[in-house]
Amino acid sequence: MDPINPWLDPVEVRRLAERLIRPARGPAIQDLPDAGFDDRFEGFAGITGITPALCTPPAAAPQTTPHPTPPPLPQPTESPVTALGPFLERILRFRSWMIREFDTRGLFILDRDGSVIFDDGAHGKIHVLARSLAQASRKPGGSAGNVHVKVGAEAILEVIPLDTPYGWMVLGAVVPNALSPAAIAIVIDALLQVASPPVA
Repeated sequence: MDPINPWLDPVEVRRLAERLIRPARGPAIQDLPDAGFDDRFEGFAGITGITPALCTPPAAAPQTTPHPTPPPLPQPTESPVTALGPFLERILRFRSWMIREFDTRGLFILDRDGSVIFDDGAHGKIHVLARSLAQASRKPGGSAGNVHVKVGAEAILEVIPLDTPYGWMVLGAVVPNALSPAAIAIVIDALLQVASPPVA
């Protein structure tokens, strides 16, 4: 037994190799002309041995009437938007402003627990990422700073955590380029205005 390759049996390996080297005992393969798959290709007209029985299409299967299937049940859809009333209107205006000013391709707002306050699309996969980044950016005894991470070829996720009168929120915005510190300050001011109770 070979101590380096104990799973190989040298006698069996040699027997397999000899069988592979021996010439095949089957019928010789005929040399057929090149099929010529170029612009001069005319099909298989020159090949003999095709019988009409092989060229006829198969008979159609007998038609059976399918059993009627009930329509699929509508799946309950959960709306990712939990904001209501004037707050929702302010968020929608904020979203439109973000799209206009920063070419935002997606926007969501989470609360302290990671629950969705607002989501304008299917960003469920990056909610946990945004919340984790927001928590990791908190300095001991201080507030959290913004973080951005590349999430696509031309997509940056900007994560902006902030304390509002309604509690701690995390803004996630998918933008084509990272926002400058001045732009982040403007976004924070705008989001604070959105998240503040209306003055009567």
